[in-house]
Amino acid sequence: MRKKYVIANFKMNKIDEEIKNYLSTLIPLVVSFNSEIILALPYVSIKTAVEKSKGSNILIAGQNLSEFEFGTFTGEVNGEMLVGVGAESVIVGHSERRNKFDETNEIINKKIFKALKNSLICIFCVGETLYERKNQLTAQVLQQQISKGLKGLYANELNHIVIAYEPVFAIGTGMMPVDEEIVDTVKLIRSILTDMYDSKIANEVSVVYGGSVNENNCKKIAKLSGVDGVLVGGASLVPEKFGQIISAFDTKQKKKLPLENE
Repeated sequence: MRKKYVIANFKMNKIDEEIKNYLSTLIPLVVSFNSEIILALPYVSIKTAVEKSKGSNILIAGQNLSEFEFGTFTGEVNGEMLVGVGAESVIVGHSERRNKFDETNEIINKKIFKALKNSLICIFCVGETLYERKNQLTAQVLQQQISKGLKGLYANELNHIVIAYEPVFAIGTGMMPVDEEIVDTVKLIRSILTDMYDSKIANEVSVVYGGSVNENNCKKIAKLSGVDGVLVGGASLVPEKFGQIISAFDTKQKKKLPLENE
């Protein structure tokens, strides 16, 4: 059975003291939930969060890592450094890294290898722009992102990969694809993985949705067939809201249902 993931991406928000207070509120709210809960935090607060969340069901992640192992790369952080401060996961390929920092599929592929080399759970983000969706280029874009991003990976290495489908136009805008589009795109992702590996492997990879997820739409998303969780931005910054989102994906309380018209 695929794992369910509820992932928070704090981006460049919250300092150490705020994260301590955040965790003090969140941990009691989610102590009984059995989904995989991951907080992706600014580098400088990872160690603080690891210490504060010790003994809880929350994992701490980095938001990025270098494609290089070490050397003259001012401002970069490598996988070994993330592990050294207690991180167990990392986001790779977020659209903000692709668009604002010119990360190519080839760079992202190198980062994935570095993440796996350091035994980090790799949250691999893919997604199309609004222009690409309107011009029916979603399949082409995802094919390139996934095939190039996972190039050279063996099937067993996908055990450490979570694919986050984040349509770029939905991130922080309040504008989401309709339910059927999300379900169809998740099926498309599994089809691409089937072509690269096989159907058994494709069906074992957890695929989560990201893009304007909040406490009001999380229950609807949790019912979508094939969706194994969410990657949450702004709504994750308020612990009570994020707790509600986590609750929607708790497998002890809810059974994932297909869309009514499937």
